[in-house]
Amino acid sequence: MVAELLESIGRLETAAELDIILVENGDGEMLRPVVASFAASHQQLRIHHLAEPRLGIVFARNAALDFALKSDFDSLAFVDDDEVVTPAWMDELLAEQQRGGYDILGGPVRAFVRASPLRFWERAVWKGLSARFARVEQKSADRKAGERDADIVVATNNCLLSLDFVRNGQLRFNERYNLTGGEDTRFFHDARARGAKTGWAPRAVVLEEMPRERLSALYQLRRARDHALVSFHDKFDGRPAYRWVHAPVSAVLKLLSGLVLLVLAPFTSGATFFDALRAFGEAAGRAQGLMGARRALYTRTTGS
Repeated sequence: MVAELLESIGRLETAAELDIILVENGDGEMLRPVVASFAASHQQLRIHHLAEPRLGIVFARNAALDFALKSDFDSLAFVDDDEVVTPAWMDELLAEQQRGGYDILGGPVRAFVRASPLRFWERAVWKGLSARFARVEQKSADRKAGERDADIVVATNNCLLSLDFVRNGQLRFNERYNLTGGEDTRFFHDARARGAKTGWAPRAVVLEEMPRERLSALYQLRRARDHALVSFHDKFDGRPAYRWVHAPVSAVLKLLSGLVLLVLAPFTSGATFFDALRAFGEAAGRAQGLMGARRALYTRTTGS
């Protein structure tokens, strides 16, 4: 996946001067041959291969951020290692940043699969998952069209940061979210609290691969549960009374909505099956949050 991401960056149609910062969460040896091959075939691009031995998504993101700041770069764009960028991606981000003077700018992420043929349940999950990606993109496009860019939450799977703003605001990714995920949402809200102007570039598209493992019902159930746990602790830590009033009701309602969606699945050609999984996962996340559970989502990876 990393090799394919790098190759897509090598195919960017842009006149911008680019450096690539590749952070390997480990000893730096696994990706060394990939980096060497890319550097040999793309000598016009500078690639910096950093090893961050401390396990966790926040340590990796902050390593990239620190390197960019110390190198006196103007901007830093983030994409994930399971994505590929489209040829106009960088120019679309830069053009929109210049038009709007944005401190943080995001763009759409579209899902795709290579695995074929998909099994029955994988097809059901993929149908709902791809529809969810499309809904998120359309919602952001509608807000952009209505000049409500500030209402779009920008994630680091496709974003561009003004490093002047990051320096002045002394922004960092919060280590509390190192293994749980949710660090990019927290970063966005911290930036907004410091006065960041945020925007959306609807044509700056990246594509995210969905490996077969992520198309299992169990994976999606666990994913929704883990996201719900992060959200639960964000909302309720330090507010025990409110937690015990609000969370049980929310968990029951999610469970009931999941049951309804599951019953409807045969009548919607499976379209509601994925939403039922997410509702069940979110109900489980709220219930486990009440019991004090926390998850370490980023202790293992999927894909190849």
